[in-house]
Amino acid sequence: MPTNHLYHTWIQRISGLHPGQRITQTRNFVLLIYGIYQSRSVYLSRITGKIPGKAKLQSTVKRFDRFLNNPAVSVRKWYQPIALQWMAEQFARIGEIHLIVDGTKVGFGHQLLMVSIAYRKRAIPIAWTWVKHVRGHSTSGKQIALLAYVKTLIPRGAAVFLVGDTEFGSVKVLKQLEKWQSGWP
Repeated sequence: MPTNHLYHTWIQRISGLHPGQRITQTRNFVLLIYGIYQSRSVYLSRITGKIPGKAKLQSTVKRFDRFLNNPAVSVRKWYQPIALQWMAEQFARIGEIHLIVDGTKVGFGHQLLMVSIAYRKRAIPIAWTWVKHVRGHSTSGKQIALLAYVKTLIPRGAAVFLVGDTEFGSVKVLKQLEKWQSGWP
């Protein structure tokens, strides 16, 4: 899909989901999503490298950094309607939800915990959290909290299939998943 068409489609959808939001914040959010989609990365320098325009790379990195650190912008609140729609669409199409959980070291002392929906051989982020952690696995409490939030996004009656690596393999997490096994939503 051409850049302009993709951008304008997402502007319309996001504006419809958040009608009272400032247009500058909506534009920044859409450009951030577009950059993540095109770069397949969470690094701002890689994301901004895919943003069309005449601004210098460092200028765009600072712009996104200010946007993400703005206390008036709650990323989870902004992203929730999109995640709900993707979950509902996958459930409507195939009758089940396929989730991927992963933990990735991002820079020194930071880890990204992410839950994604499997879609056409891609992992599309549904929810994530940052963990200040030097080495090893994140805590089971953080993992359960993230999965509990994702549980609220799953359509009622959906069968859920979850795959992941050893990051989410602690006994506490597995016991919690067992409790939810009878019905995620």
